[in-house]
Amino acid sequence: MSTNEQNLLYGLDELLFNGDKLGYIEEDSFDWGGAKGETTPIRAAQKKGYPVAYLPKSNGTVNPTFDLIQFDYKNMAEIMGGGVKADARGKAIGWKAPSNTVIVTGKFEIKTDSGQTIKIPNAMLSAYITGSLNLTSVSKIKCELNIMEPADGGEPFSIED
Repeated sequence: MSTNEQNLLYGLDELLFNGDKLGYIEEDSFDWGGAKGETTPIRAAQKKGYPVAYLPKSNGTVNPTFDLIQFDYKNMAEIMGGGVKADARGKAIGWKAPSNTVIVTGKFEIKTDSGQTIKIPNAMLSAYITGSLNLTSVSKIKCELNIMEPADGGEPFSIED
């Protein structure tokens, strides 16, 4: 039984990319990046005030953004391309940035503290390193998801219990 009887959506618990945990996300950095849908106003010459109708042009969209603060070399290669440097035993000891343009796509699952899971079957991930090297904050990997229609034509994302 859910303790979320008021159907509130809150708290980032875990973020998965293609089934793998992505790592620590900086507190308060996850943002839906929502944008309202577009409409076209239809105006009549005889009506000088408001439009007589609106035609929907596109639905509202979301492009979530977040800051990944855990620099796991394997995850860095998955989300930004490049490669993992390994020692003789195969243990990851570094990350090598890509020399060519990288397009990273995949499936995302966002688990919330309120008990819901947001499922995104197809999104492009853009990521880059930013922040400072100091003793008052940590460097981060700034990430943006560009949600795309799934190949099977299904819903672009869902929110489920």
